[in-house]
Amino acid sequence: MPAVSIVVPVYNVARYLPQCLNSIREQSFGDFEVICVNDGSTDDSGELLERYARVDSRFRVITTPNHGVSHARNVGIDAACGEYLCFVDADDRVSPLHCETIVRLFRNETVDIVKFSADPFPVPFPNEWMSYTLRLPDRVFRSYSDALMFDEPCRPFPWNGAYRASFIKNTGVHFPEGLPLGEDQVFSFATVSRASGVMFSSARLYRYRVSRKDSAMAMLAENYPARIGHHLSVASAILDEWELQGRMEGDSAMKMARFVSDFIVPDLFEIKMTSDLCSLCDRYRAILLRYFSEFGSFSELSGCPSGIWSQAVMEGGDPCALFSRRPFYSYTAAQYGRRAALGCVRADIASSVRAFFGIPHSKKDAISDDAYANDNAFCVRECMKFEGEYARIIAEDTLK
Repeated sequence: MPAVSIVVPVYNVARYLPQCLNSIREQSFGDFEVICVNDGSTDDSGELLERYARVDSRFRVITTPNHGVSHARNVGIDAACGEYLCFVDADDRVSPLHCETIVRLFRNETVDIVKFSADPFPVPFPNEWMSYTLRLPDRVFRSYSDALMFDEPCRPFPWNGAYRASFIKNTGVHFPEGLPLGEDQVFSFATVSRASGVMFSSARLYRYRVSRKDSAMAMLAENYPARIGHHLSVASAILDEWELQGRMEGDSAMKMARFVSDFIVPDLFEIKMTSDLCSLCDRYRAILLRYFSEFGSFSELSGCPSGIWSQAVMEGGDPCALFSRRPFYSYTAAQYGRRAALGCVRADIASSVRAFFGIPHSKKDAISDDAYANDNAFCVRECMKFEGEYARIIAEDTLK
C-alpha cells in the first residue's frame, strides 16, 4: 500500500499537464501513487497521461465520459489505495517536498486533515483574501469548533489539504456531482466539520495557477446571473450538509446564516436585468424560508449588514427596490464603512460624467496628456458637487 494517493482530475489541459505531472514525479519521497482521471478530454490530455503511465508505474489512468471535476475526484477517491489522500489540479504544480512533508506531518500528529500553504503563480497574490487563505500559520486544532470552520482559512480549496484516507472512507464524504462550481466549498464543510483534528502548516507545498482565462471560474467571473445561480445551489448543498449533521441551531446556525448572507447578497447588487434579479431573489427566498424560517428574524440571527437585505428578501420585498443603487451605497457603508460608500458614489458619478461628455477613461484613449488631465479635473469637480448630497443619504438612509 502506498503512503500517499494523489488524485489528479484531467479535462482538456494538455497545455499545462506535463508541468503538473513532472512536478509530481520529482518528489523527494517516492512511496506514492498518482490516479489520473481523464474526464472525457477531447484534446491530447489522454495521450499524455498514457505516456506517463507507460514510463512510471506509479501513475494510473482511469478514463471516463465527461461528468465534471467532482465525478473525476470521486472516481479517484474510490480507486485510491494510499494511507493519505490529496488532490492536485492538472494546471497546477507541487513542491518536491509535497509528499514527504504530508507524511511527516500526519505521523507527527493524530489528525484527520492537514492544510498546508501555497504560492500563486505566475502572478503574486491578487488580493488579501487569497493571501490569507493560502498562507497558513503552524497550528493544530485537536477538536472541531465553528470558529475553525468559519473564522479560520479552512475553505474552500481541496488541493491545499491532505486527508487521512480512512477518515474519508469511513465518513463516506465525496464531492457533490450536481454542482459545476463550488463543489470545493461543500467538500470543505463536509470534511472539516467531521474531522477529529486539523493541522495547519506554513510549509508551502503547492503552486496554484491564478490566471487561467479558460477556467470555469474565470468564464463566470463577469456573468453575475449565472454565478449567483451557482452560488445559490452551493448554499443549498452546504445547508443540507449542516442540517444533516444537526448543526442548524445555536451558534452554528448563526455563523451559517452570516456565511450564506455574505455569500449571496453582495453580488445581487450587480444584477442589471429585472427578470434575472427577480428570479434569483425568488430562489434565495425559498432557501431562506426552507432553512431559517423557524429562527424568526434572520437579520438578528446573522448579525451582519447583509442579513438586513436577506431578511427583506425573506419577507418578499421588491427586488428592484432592495438592490438598486441607493440601497447599495447604504449596504456598502454598513459593511465596509462610510468612506468606502463615498468611493463607490464618486466612481459612479465619474463614470456617468465621462460617458455623458465623451471623456476617455484612460490616457491611451486621450488626445494628449494635458487634455486627459483637464478632463480628469473636470470629473473630480463634478463628483464634489454631488458628494455632499450622497454623504447625507448614506448617513441617514436605513433599509426598513
